[in-house]
Amino acid sequence: MDFPFNAILLKTMLDNTPGFKGVYDITEKRFIFIDSFGLKLLEVADLEEFTEKYPHGFRKQKITIIDHIQLEDELKKNGFWSEEILFETYHLREFWGNLQISLFKHENKLFYFIKIEDIDNRKFAEQQVLDGEIRFEALFMHAAIGIIMVNRESKIVLSNHFADILFGYNAGELMGQQLDILIPENVRKKHQKTYDKYTEKPQSRAMGIGLDLNGRRKDGSLFPIEISLSHFKSGEIPYYISFINDMTFKKKAINDLLNRKIEIEKLNENLEREVINRTNALVETLKRLENSKNELQKALNREKELGELKSRFVSMASHEFRTPLTTIQSAASLIEKYAKTEEQDKRERHTNKIKVAVGNLTDILEEFLSVGKLEEGSIEKTKSTFKIHDLVEESILDLKSITKKGQSINLKIDGNSEVLLDKSLLRKIIINLCSNALKFSPENSKILLSIDNQTDMFTLKVSDEGIGISVEDQKHLFDRFFRGANVTNIQGTGLGLHIVARYAELLNGKVSVESTLNVGTTFTVTIKL
Repeated sequence: MDFPFNAILLKTMLDNTPGFKGVYDITEKRFIFIDSFGLKLLEVADLEEFTEKYPHGFRKQKITIIDHIQLEDELKKNGFWSEEILFETYHLREFWGNLQISLFKHENKLFYFIKIEDIDNRKFAEQQVLDGEIRFEALFMHAAIGIIMVNRESKIVLSNHFADILFGYNAGELMGQQLDILIPENVRKKHQKTYDKYTEKPQSRAMGIGLDLNGRRKDGSLFPIEISLSHFKSGEIPYYISFINDMTFKKKAINDLLNRKIEIEKLNENLEREVINRTNALVETLKRLENSKNELQKALNREKELGELKSRFVSMASHEFRTPLTTIQSAASLIEKYAKTEEQDKRERHTNKIKVAVGNLTDILEEFLSVGKLEEGSIEKTKSTFKIHDLVEESILDLKSITKKGQSINLKIDGNSEVLLDKSLLRKIIINLCSNALKFSPENSKILLSIDNQTDMFTLKVSDEGIGISVEDQKHLFDRFFRGANVTNIQGTGLGLHIVARYAELLNGKVSVESTLNVGTTFTVTIKL
């Protein structure tokens, strides 16, 4: 049907503006015009096909009679309606749109001018930001250690669930309080001086080493604590984080150990006076004491190792999470400023930054979880027969997002086309080694991934043209949290190669490295079949 009024110029403008634009005849209850962008968005050829395929509208959630009446009342009252809803195309593709309806009159007839802007990208970006916040909240609020964050004025701005319970407060009760509320009254002045000195030159470190520190609960009672400190900036505003351990049980264990030592010394004095009559009993007692001493030493060594690992983990997590979270916050703030349609490229640029930052957070969490599972011994091999080429192609595809300009991964496979191994573990080894090669290599460089699959031996090599590894650093390359001296300015946790080495052991294999500074590196994984 012809357009009911002469508006050729207007129609031309509508047909050349992105988004759905249409005119709805209220009297005849049908669309009399839909621009070309709108028809394309809904995947129909023309207005006639639209009328045929959308007899009841194209909302995902169909509007009720009551909703329709409320909509008409609002339009008659204000002349305009706007909302964000989910639409569905003819081919069942869903997309979020910003619906705008305007009421106008022409030749004594009422019409709706309907405009729909596709906001799928913004909705996706908002969900990515929300997911990042959820991961941060899970790490912060459910950590099995007390975490309290204060500003420069020592006012508490965040406290996690563990810290609230530790000090006897309800959730949110510590927010806005001065940090002094958690400090014993007799040391508050001394603590304030220490705090002022720390804020002048903050650094991540343990606090009160060699001192007996106490925390003050809400009821005024004191308990022994151990504190580690960290810091970061949000823009130009500094924040300081305390990681707090309850030392009550450890103190008790130390006291029990000292009491046991005193008892042992008294027992030895008595045994020496009776050595002639009780020689056999003395020998047996000394053996038991020696075993007890060894067990205690082992326990103390394990406790020390766990303490060091926890401290390094907290420091690493604090450092590595800061950069992507700051990137997400900055990009999200900038997206809000680009409201115009022609600024879509700017929005997409910042959306991509958010995606990359969230991907970095996911990778860091995956590495921490992998190390935890390896330490617990909860990873088991599940062998299956699979085609090597398919696995490698899938792995390379997953690395596209971190590939720099001009970089390429060249593949070479010799020997049998299939292998019997744990597919998941081998895939993680390939992705970890290739991602390292891409990360530490310049643009326009080549990565060589070669596999030689023989009957009794599977060999995987990843070679790059990157910055290389010094001979000294190669000695510690597979240690937990170790990072080379020449990569301190490149983001990473120092866990990747440690995980690769452990996965190779699970597959009955080993990892070796050959590298020259500023020339390149080759990692070789050999697995006995």
